[in-house]
Amino acid sequence: MRFLHRTANLVANALFALSLVAGVLMMLHVTVDVISRTLFNNPLPGTGEITASYYMIAVAFLPLAWVTLRDEHVTADIFVSALPGAVQKVVAVLVDLLIIAYVGAFVWQSWISALTRTRRSEVWEILGGYLPIWPTRWFLPVAGAAMVLAMVFRLLARLTNRNPDTGERP
Repeated sequence: MRFLHRTANLVANALFALSLVAGVLMMLHVTVDVISRTLFNNPLPGTGEITASYYMIAVAFLPLAWVTLRDEHVTADIFVSALPGAVQKVVAVLVDLLIIAYVGAFVWQSWISALTRTRRSEVWEILGGYLPIWPTRWFLPVAGAAMVLAMVFRLLARLTNRNPDTGERP
């Protein structure tokens, strides 16, 4: 259990760090574009496309496992909180299983899409050339697989009455 927690935590932290780097790069890139466009009447080609296809995808999807490990996803549990404790645990396990199945299907489909687009060397046409897009298609299956790993850890912790944040026995 400790190995699974360490692995999930390491992967989640690495992807979260990458998303932070992407966020900083996005801010710098857009700032330089605005300055270049405003002061020199010379915008950076492809800023919108790079922002939409690289930075935003990384910022939105790579932190999923990090958020999952910390149980920080938005939830609406007004009805579940009124149920008895034992029923709440059953509902929590069923929800965990449903999330694992759903995100697993997401990983599978996004993997197939990324593989197809990589084989085609997918690009977008931008002012002055082409922007390779296929590398960003791998962000989704990687982020989703990391989230599945985090959910499996949380489910196993729940089923073995361990702390879902550390994997340790209470």
